[in-house]
Amino acid sequence: MANEDMHLSATGYAALRRNEGVVMGCYHDARVNGNCTWGVGTLEHYGPCTAEELQRTVTPAQVNAILDARVREAERIVKASVRNQALAQAQFDAAVSFAYNSRTVNVQAALAPADRGDLAGTARAMMRNVMVIPRDPQGHRIGPGRINPGLVNRRTRESAPFVRGTP
Repeated sequence: MANEDMHLSATGYAALRRNEGVVMGCYHDARVNGNCTWGVGTLEHYGPCTAEELQRTVTPAQVNAILDARVREAERIVKASVRNQALAQAQFDAAVSFAYNSRTVNVQAALAPADRGDLAGTARAMMRNVMVIPRDPQGHRIGPGRINPGLVNRRTRESAPFVRGTP
């Protein structure tokens, strides 16, 4: 496997934290239809937070523990999706950030071109993932998606190492 020994770099961690933001408590994430979220973009549940949740704080240790677990899962997905082509560190970092923020099926589809050596194809596929989909408290889609300018900016940053084809 071409990328099996790779891990998110310190630069990648910093970019991920900037992309997601860090909140030491629960809040309504306006990007995803007001879902209850906390820490570094961690979904607590679909739908708004309760009054009790909004009062709850979380510790840095709690935020870092879930961040580390989710980063390891995102790394695993990237490594499983790009087995045949070695990624540069900046590309791996960007792919992990993308995986952290996206559904697995979207990540696999976006990274499939990179696995074939088509870096520009991966950049284009990442840029198609800029919609937010409103969901009910059970996670079911309840309306049409809409383009989110914040996601457009994030995907532009994440796709850049693939557009350039270099670190």
